[in-house]
Amino acid sequence: MRTLLLVEDEKLIRKGIRSIVERSGVDIDEIIECSNGEAALEILKTREIDAMFTDIRMPKMDGITLVNEIQSLEHKPLIAAISGYDEFSYAVEMLRHGVKDYILKPVDRNKVTTILENFQNELAESENEYNQKKQAALQQLQYMLFYDDITLQELQTICYAVHPYIPVDNFVVFCISNTEENTAFTSPGRYYYVQGKNHLNMIIADDRYKLEVAQRLKGYYYGISRKYYSFMDIKQAFCEASEMRRTAFETCTHVIDATTFQKPDTEYEYAVKVMMQTANLICSNKLEEALNQLEIFAEGVKQRKYSIDDFQEQMEIIITTTMKVYKNTLKNKEDEVRELLDMFSFQTINDYMMVVSDWIRNFNELIGPDLDERKTGQKMEKAIAFIKENYATDLNMAVVSNYISMNYSLFSFTFKQYTGTNFVNYLKNIRVGEAKKLLTDTDMKVNEISRAVGYEYEKHFMKTFKSITGLTPSQYRNNLGQ
Repeated sequence: MRTLLLVEDEKLIRKGIRSIVERSGVDIDEIIECSNGEAALEILKTREIDAMFTDIRMPKMDGITLVNEIQSLEHKPLIAAISGYDEFSYAVEMLRHGVKDYILKPVDRNKVTTILENFQNELAESENEYNQKKQAALQQLQYMLFYDDITLQELQTICYAVHPYIPVDNFVVFCISNTEENTAFTSPGRYYYVQGKNHLNMIIADDRYKLEVAQRLKGYYYGISRKYYSFMDIKQAFCEASEMRRTAFETCTHVIDATTFQKPDTEYEYAVKVMMQTANLICSNKLEEALNQLEIFAEGVKQRKYSIDDFQEQMEIIITTTMKVYKNTLKNKEDEVRELLDMFSFQTINDYMMVVSDWIRNFNELIGPDLDERKTGQKMEKAIAFIKENYATDLNMAVVSNYISMNYSLFSFTFKQYTGTNFVNYLKNIRVGEAKKLLTDTDMKVNEISRAVGYEYEKHFMKTFKSITGLTPSQYRNNLGQ
């Protein structure tokens, strides 16, 4: 539960209820106190409150009036009424107007805990239902963005379904490749990260927060659409941003903005023959010739002499042809080659070519029975040791790859092959593992443990911990006690 509002005019009773709530075992991020219904209503109008305990008799605005006023609000909290025996008839009346339960004075600890647990379960069910509907809507959005055979009516229907979850109208779209932490690119009411396909993901941002998103994307290569004024234009905005992203990839330019970009008026040269010759050279084991030819072609793409689409198509032919020719000798190493098909998962064509060049130069080793992984293994062990020593710091993949003197993209590729998981998940597991030890062996508070294992924000830590263990940190500690 994120927020609980306590509305009670008697300070001693209010503090007593707060103490019971804090010791109930139910995780609550924030408890807010009010002494009357008027102040409570102002809070409810300005922010979303998950649950509320309210007294009935209070100055300025009583509990009955407060509950009636809440019915007109867009977001209604789960409510429990606090009443004395002589006010019980009022509590029953409030139950008819959306109040879920009541608490009689003097307040019983078990009753409060039961209500909180019921509220927590109801909120979890509502959130689960909301997430399921949101996921279905975003899947429809993905379908709309990546398939051309869609009618105007379908487009309108999908936009209406998605808009409640991405409520922006004056917006721009950023197109990026896969990110390490997509949660960092969502800020409700400002901008929203949407998983795409073929490593073309997007951030839909309210135009007022365009600069804020750009600051968060510092170091990435991405494309930006022009400003649009209706969510019905989301498909056009995405297509525009994805074209800018592809241009950023091929020209090795950090940011390509559609508002200033001018497409060059040139005709691409025909290069398919060149790429087929490259495939033949690789399969003939003429690796240096193949690499020279491929680097010339990549340079031509950067200079916009050759089409990036042709380059991607022919790279797929080269890789799939190689996999077919050497199917028997590759054995269990097909995944190492198949990774190269995801060209736009790399930030730029330079990063991609660095890994491709390494693949070609080590081709004999890749298909040979005695692949020497000692040198790579030593670097990966050094990286793992560095992660285990520095997990509590502001650690990311760029820091680790620099530490072992390895290209960022090559490190990402090699680390996943060596450990069986990507860098982000590996770091998460290390941090959560250390957090478990601290929860088990110490009396440190959750926010202290969060900082101790490398999370600046407690909410981010709690979300990560629960995604891995299925429990919140407090639940994990309580289970140990039981």
